[in-house]
Amino acid sequence: MPMLLEVKPDLPAEDTYKHEDDSIRLTQNDLTELTLNTQVSIRDYCRQVPMVGVHTTCGEAAGMLSQDQTYPCVVLGDDQDRPQGLLMRETLYRILNGRFAADLFYRKPISHVADSSPVVVDVQADASEVIDVALSRSEEHFYDCIIITEENRLLGVLTMRDLMSLSRRMQQAAGEERVQTITESQKEISRIHESITKLVQSAGNTEEEAKRIIHLSEQGSSSLMRVEASYNRVHQHMGGQRQHANDMLTSIETGAGMARSIRSLADQSALLAMNASIEAAHAGDYGRGFQVVAGEIRALAKQTREVAGDMSSLLEGIGELTRQTVELVRASAAEIDDSSVHVTEGSAAFNRLNIAVEGMLHIAANIAEEGKQTGEVADYIRRKLEAMVSGEEI
Repeated sequence: MPMLLEVKPDLPAEDTYKHEDDSIRLTQNDLTELTLNTQVSIRDYCRQVPMVGVHTTCGEAAGMLSQDQTYPCVVLGDDQDRPQGLLMRETLYRILNGRFAADLFYRKPISHVADSSPVVVDVQADASEVIDVALSRSEEHFYDCIIITEENRLLGVLTMRDLMSLSRRMQQAAGEERVQTITESQKEISRIHESITKLVQSAGNTEEEAKRIIHLSEQGSSSLMRVEASYNRVHQHMGGQRQHANDMLTSIETGAGMARSIRSLADQSALLAMNASIEAAHAGDYGRGFQVVAGEIRALAKQTREVAGDMSSLLEGIGELTRQTVELVRASAAEIDDSSVHVTEGSAAFNRLNIAVEGMLHIAANIAEEGKQTGEVADYIRRKLEAMVSGEEI
């Protein structure tokens, strides 16, 4: 009579696949060097189990399971190693341990008692989807193994314990990825906070520079206004000088006319003196005294004519110099008028510069204020991320 398997053997404490049960504890130094691959493969958790043909008997299957207690099941397959069914160790124990079960099932093919529609997944399937499929099974088959295939051929099986280990590893990987993401976010937020701090400082420096530019611009505008006022005064003075020069020309022309009149009088006096001399000569001795007077008058007329000529020449020279002075004053006035236009344009440019710098000052003040608020938000986020990593509360 075949041996009955009356007691369900426990799985060894150390099975073929070992996985850490303790949660991963990360220090701050670990976080800086954390580089994890979050892709968890079900290949790493597959268990090797025997594949038998559909004609294998329950007794033969029980012998296989008795020889190796690590096998949780046997898989039914065809001649091309394609899974066709699944027989769990617990199911076979339950069948063979019943009264008269040995006589009824020991020599029967296991295809009569095996699950003909087990869950079969490809090794490339997503681990989370495999877990979802396993958890969605009915209670009757909830603890059955999941058959893993590669190119439709048996690769191994996953027990519920393997699925739990796989799920725990996925959770750990997700947690590690989350910690890594938080750590990287914390670093990025720190860099952002540092950049914002520098931006606020630069905005403050820009505000100070803008104030200094406004002050210098106001000084330049004030200086240009003083220069413009000075130009206007000089222009007025030159206008007065030009009028004085014109008056002088008029006076010189008047003096020249008087000099000509004096010369004409001198010529007439000389003519009269000559006539008087002739008449005195006709008078003889009686006219000698008169002749002396006539000679003196003629000499005086000659001197007067010479002085009048010299005066005319002098007045002509003064007149020419005065006309040149008038032309120079007129040219200088034109230059001053042109310079005054440039000074006015420069003053207007300074005013526009003041307006632009004041606008820049307001923008810098707004940037500083917004940057300050953004920096406070970034610092708050950074502290929250630090608290999330360390598990503390702010």
